[in-house]
Amino acid sequence: MDSRNLIFLVILTIGINVITCERLHEQIYSSIEGGAGCFRRLNGTHQAGCSSSLNGAVGVVHMIQNITDAEWLVYNSSAGPYMAVVSTSLFYDIIELFMQQPDNVAGVLLYDNATTRPDAFSQESRCPNQYSSWSKSQCPATQASSGSKLVWNEKGTNLLRRDIPFPIFFLPQTRITEITKIEQCYNKFNIDKENQKGQALCSLQLNSFMYAAVNSVVCLRRSASSAILTPTKVCDPLGDYNVYYSLFPRAKESETKKKPVTLVTARLDSASLFDGVAPGAASSVVGMVAHIVAAATLAQIIPLADASLYDENVLWTLFNGESFDYIGSQRIAYDIAQGAWPPISPLSPKDINLHIELGQMGGSLKLFKENSSWPLYAFAPYGSVLPEQITAFLVEMVNNLNLNNMTLAPIFTPNLPPSSLHSFRRIFGNITDNDMPEILLVDHNETFSNKFYQSALDDYENVGYMYHNISISSDGKFLSTDELLANGTMKESDAQVKIARVATALARTLYQKVAGKPYNGVVSASAHLIDEMLYCFLRSQACRLLAAADYASSAEETPAERPAPLYVGVAAWASTPAVYAGHLLALLTGTHLSVNRTACDKFDEPGFSYYWLRGWNHSGICIQTTMNFSQAVSPAFDKSDYDMSSGEFSTWTESVWQAMWVRVFVRAGGGGAITAAVAGVLATAAAALVTHWLQRHAALVFLDSPASMHSDASGIIRTVNC
Repeated sequence: MDSRNLIFLVILTIGINVITCERLHEQIYSSIEGGAGCFRRLNGTHQAGCSSSLNGAVGVVHMIQNITDAEWLVYNSSAGPYMAVVSTSLFYDIIELFMQQPDNVAGVLLYDNATTRPDAFSQESRCPNQYSSWSKSQCPATQASSGSKLVWNEKGTNLLRRDIPFPIFFLPQTRITEITKIEQCYNKFNIDKENQKGQALCSLQLNSFMYAAVNSVVCLRRSASSAILTPTKVCDPLGDYNVYYSLFPRAKESETKKKPVTLVTARLDSASLFDGVAPGAASSVVGMVAHIVAAATLAQIIPLADASLYDENVLWTLFNGESFDYIGSQRIAYDIAQGAWPPISPLSPKDINLHIELGQMGGSLKLFKENSSWPLYAFAPYGSVLPEQITAFLVEMVNNLNLNNMTLAPIFTPNLPPSSLHSFRRIFGNITDNDMPEILLVDHNETFSNKFYQSALDDYENVGYMYHNISISSDGKFLSTDELLANGTMKESDAQVKIARVATALARTLYQKVAGKPYNGVVSASAHLIDEMLYCFLRSQACRLLAAADYASSAEETPAERPAPLYVGVAAWASTPAVYAGHLLALLTGTHLSVNRTACDKFDEPGFSYYWLRGWNHSGICIQTTMNFSQAVSPAFDKSDYDMSSGEFSTWTESVWQAMWVRVFVRAGGGGAITAAVAGVLATAAAALVTHWLQRHAALVFLDSPASMHSDASGIIRTVNC
């Protein structure tokens, strides 16, 4: 046979075998699409989160319909280990059982069923960021001398901070059809729970292997040592960027003539147990949106051109990484203490005459969805003697809110809810004897009104948000709240209107502080703008507002039709939410210049940044703004001699992983394997007997060739030319 034909046949045979194997693989395994895996994070002393084995975790599917099903899996099952498939409504009831008895649990596939949502669902601790709290402000339950059982997050499971001994994956309600696929497999093969041993069973494989382990010290050391031989990292520090913007530019201020600053802050990030799922509606989005819109409203009330008329400034700041021991606020408080923030005309603690934090808001919006009221609370760490700035702010803020049937109740206590105030009081307390006046605005009193804090279910439904989808004019003008109420587009009870009322009250209160007189104009925050902003952060990144605030480039990249996760991520690259928030501040508060991109890129005036954004008609617009970004990375990772176990700063890192996936398949029963083994033994024995018999009786089986054939060929070596 020609050698080329032989090669062709070999290749053809291999190709047929590969195709056959791929088809066989597809017949055996069915991928579960859209799942988000629990991953591993580490701090200076511990590891938290989940990891599968290197080859993934495999277990028999068991559908959990009630607590009895979970108890059967742990105590009475016979064909384990098992993969528990459970809805969010039951997760809270069974997770502690699985954590305490994990031997028979290979993993958990958690799914969200919109028809059976739980009353509460939080993987954060009962006292979030407890170990980074101000020394005078702790959850009372942690104080040995206190008989109170008050905790901030009543329904917290602390899973975000615990080492979970099995992988967990989450399927959102948009992927509920994948659960139907698993249920069909389960009903066909696994429904008889008492006779599973030795049977073919529907099974799941979860793959979420994490490279990092032990704690941040170990994983960072391994990353450093592996970099010598291979570029593969084991873990990365958590971190991103903070966003800040000042009402007036500060570059030309000197040490002898520096305007006092009112620092207005909010939190940008959120978290959950699962990769890419951190909606943070009530945890962070409502407060962040109120913050940005209040800044835009004040910028309309006080034009930049009038900066010389005022002796005070307002510095708006969004902190990133607050979910993990206040990364963003720790960094800024530390840099201010070191005289290094902002980079241009740095502040000192004495330059900040008031710090206002917009804390967790939105958890109670759904509770008051039928009326126009929305009770808010102002926490201030003081006793009977209040700083003058706090008193003045509270009086004016209460008056402005009362105009729209809203209330603000002051609470004077050193026991502050989780917020950035803890970072400033801890770090500034070491360098000055004078307390910086601080106040925290939230929508809860003794415990969180948000029962889904730091979880995958803290989404738009949790704050009662419904998108009105009102058209935006080509020049980016938004309808006023009063106009929307007058034409019936919105009602006083809508979440957008209530947030607009808070933003308006804050902007006008700050005007009173900066100008020294009440505001008598008509400028107010637009519920239309808030409607769009909530849609962008809670429903879809592919929205008109973020498109206008995006970098203008030749590449037309369409964002995903889903909300951007607000998880802080790792310090190696910027996350999308920080960029979105910064660009929105620039677009809504900055000066729009009528120049082309070339001229825009050449501008370099101290105190300003220049951004070329798409604009409302997507033709590009040059924005002059005081908005900028600064690092939100813990000081612990910048200090070479830092003791990671000291607890002074955040030390959170995130493990590296290659891929996360889930697939369902039918695992062969033990009977087939036994049959194959027995058949193999019998075939081998039969072959041995036949071989032995042939050897003994070879003379009878194989006849000698004729003698003439031997004589003709004797001693001759012949060659044949073909």
